[in-house]
Amino acid sequence: MAMIKKRDEKRIPFRKLVICKCGGEVHPGFVQDVSQHGISIQTMQRPSVYRKVRIALADGQESISLDGEVRWSHEYSGEFATKPREIGIHIPRPPAGYLRLVADCSDRGQSRPAPFYEPLK
Repeated sequence: MAMIKKRDEKRIPFRKLVICKCGGEVHPGFVQDVSQHGISIQTMQRPSVYRKVRIALADGQESISLDGEVRWSHEYSGEFATKPREIGIHIPRPPAGYLRLVADCSDRGQSRPAPFYEPLK
């Protein structure tokens, strides 16, 4: 049985909708946290470990494409069986836009991106 190396990078809480593509299937997902070379997502999709995935992550008006590989998955059972599966994805070559987003979240120390609208006054 192969051992999977534990992460060396800090996970930063981050909540955002994404689109996950695995093979011919496309599903929505919800980001739980990010790191420089990884992202954790809740999704109804069931890709197997080591499966290649592509994620489209909206950042303001731009979209960041991430190519990665599923490294772990957690499926709930019992009364929580209807909860989405959580998957961890390794991103071996993160694009500059994604690294900026992770750095900005880390610097701000906030768990949510800034809203896209101005509050009513």
